[in-house]
Amino acid sequence: MPAGNRKILVYQPVYLWLGAAVALVVLISAGYLLFRQGVDYAGGELQRLSRRQGELQRRLTEVDEQNAALHQQLAILERSSEIDRRASREVRNDFARLQDKMQSLRKELAFYRGIVSPAGNKAGLTIQRFDLKPEGVPGRYAYNLMLTQIKGNEKYAQGVVEIDVEGVQDGKPKVLSFDNLRVGEVKTLKFKFRYFQDFDGQIDIPAGFAPQRLTVRAVTRGKSQPPDVEKTLPWPE
Repeated sequence: MPAGNRKILVYQPVYLWLGAAVALVVLISAGYLLFRQGVDYAGGELQRLSRRQGELQRRLTEVDEQNAALHQQLAILERSSEIDRRASREVRNDFARLQDKMQSLRKELAFYRGIVSPAGNKAGLTIQRFDLKPEGVPGRYAYNLMLTQIKGNEKYAQGVVEIDVEGVQDGKPKVLSFDNLRVGEVKTLKFKFRYFQDFDGQIDIPAGFAPQRLTVRAVTRGKSQPPDVEKTLPWPE
């Protein structure tokens, strides 16, 4: 090849390093933005729960004040004449209703405190409660289930709830699953939450089946999920 047509290529690695550095800065910036969005979202949910706790505390204080006023009024009416006995009975009824309301508010407040300030509570997925009450129809029961995730709730817990009822039918042990008991169109109890989730529904116990106990399981699905939890309860009388 003639000397006049030759080209000399100079390898300059500095451009490659510069391009890699720019790409790294872009990736780090994008990751930081995603991280901040997650932190802001979690902070918003925690603020909402804190506001709910404050509201419950305010309501409980108001009820305490009403309770004290009614208690004083009751003491006065009990020393009054027979004419005032009717008013005294009304105050007693109001007092009893307020006592029930205070009990309910205290339970709800303790629950929210456990989520917002979870010190001393067991970490992970928990079956907080499972209530079962008979309905007006024979064999039909209404259930209320609450799942909670104490501490470590920066990620969503997700999965399904399984309910089995053990009992006796025709003198033999038998287990009925939720599919055999459910009322309505709900086929599966799915959960996805960070702090807590409620379930309400109904089940039907078939005639001839004598329930003895039930087992509730929260089975998680997906990566980095908390361990499954299970609770066995006696059948309510």
